[in-house]
Amino acid sequence: MYKLAIVILLILLFQKVLFAQIVAPATLSNGWHKVQIQPGVYYDGEIFEGRIEGKGIMIWADSSSYSGMWKTNMRHGKGTMKWKNGDTYMGKFKNDEMTKGTYLFANGDKYYGNYEEDKFHGKGNIIRKDGTVEKGVWEYGKKIE
Repeated sequence: MYKLAIVILLILLFQKVLFAQIVAPATLSNGWHKVQIQPGVYYDGEIFEGRIEGKGIMIWADSSSYSGMWKTNMRHGKGTMKWKNGDTYMGKFKNDEMTKGTYLFANGDKYYGNYEEDKFHGKGNIIRKDGTVEKGVWEYGKKIE
């Protein structure tokens, strides 16, 4: 029985390797596709002229994911990014960077405001899990006012 279980497991693993074909978005026709684009990276969404463009969901090997709008293979427009550590950002992206929205920390705290280079930047508020609010001005992730 033990040998049979190992044989079945090996067959299943071998099949996964055989059928885990990686497809470059540039090779796909316009429309909706569900593909693996890199080892462990899956995309389910729109392709236009060989680019990830429009609505779609990307899931990375570490289980982080992005669901939202894409433009020229980058997160661009409204979307939600979820990280493996439990943090979530909901808001706007421009050229693959967060620009304005709400960042929910896994510990229950949240930040609402502007971003630059994916860091708190400009006016923003941190609302702690206990309800206290910290208003301020941020510069590349550090509070300056």
